Amino acid sequence: MRPSGSTLEDSMSLEQCDLLIAGTGPAGMTAALYGQRLGLKTIVFGDIPGGNLYMIERLANFPGFTDGIAGMELGARIFQQSQAEGARYPMERLEKLQRVNGMFHGLGGNGQIHRASAAVVATGRVPIRLPLEKANLKGVNFCSICDGPLYRNKNATLAVVGSDNTAAQHALTLAKIAARVLLIHRSAKTKMDAAHASLLSGRENIITMGETEVIGCQGLDMIESLRVRSSLRGTYEIAVDGVFLAIGWRPNTDFLDFQIDKTPAGYLKTDSNLMTSLSGLFAAGDVRDTDMWQVLTACADGARAAKSAAAHIAGISAG
Repeated sequence: MRPSGSTLEDSMSLEQCDLLIAGTGPAGMTAALYGQRLGLKTIVFGDIPGGNLYMIERLANFPGFTDGIAGMELGARIFQQSQAEGARYPMERLEKLQRVNGMFHGLGGNGQIHRASAAVVATGRVPIRLPLEKANLKGVNFCSICDGPLYRNKNATLAVVGSDNTAAQHALTLAKIAARVLLIHRSAKTKMDAAHASLLSGRENIITMGETEVIGCQGLDMIESLRVRSSLRGTYEIAVDGVFLAIGWRPNTDFLDFQIDKTPAGYLKTDSNLMTSLSGLFAAGDVRDTDMWQVLTACADGARAAKSAAAHIAGISAG
């Protein structure tokens, strides 16, 4: 065990690269693609090509695919494309990232340390799931735009768990698809703004169920029903065809071993070039402070972060 306050290089050998990327989602892999094309020796850490794309059965809003594309397939394509450009994928998560004497030192799962002039954090965010048994059943979703169309023309009953603006957006999107949308939340009043509340009131097939807590998920492989506890009706079950959670996300930044500016929710703050408060460290995709969490915008972030990182490295070399 290293003594407290020690750095990774104190006890391990170093491997040099130009750009170290944490995250194999669309932002990280696009950064790798652009980094390689800009002449940077790039290494990408992460153990699932595509990151959270695997959660999307069919992505219908990514330009160029009129019939949609499976998230897993899109992730595989970007992975293969960036690999063809020469990006290196150890297929392991980054255990720790440190800043040492102006350089970034990343510890991989195999114990090897990688040293780079610049780094991109593209590790996304982790959805907060219901703390219940069987909460991982198929049909428990997080993106109504991506996964909602799967229930089209099925006379579906869909549940949205949450009460903020995100939950309202889910409900409004799903109301165009499902026969009935149940907006379930524990509080007596919703947390959404007046504009969203007004839009919900105009939808006859959205039923708001306040002071109702989800206490169980039922089903074998697919979600079949929710067990809820209501202040008015007590405990009972509701048959559903799908569930969309809007109870929160948390950014995946636990591996960062230094202080950096974040929002109160933990998202990384960046400037217009996507550089964080730490020189040479960039952020791309869902992990950064943004107002839009989409696959397309994550890819755009990755490209910009790589371009900015290349300019930063060129500045170091010129200096």
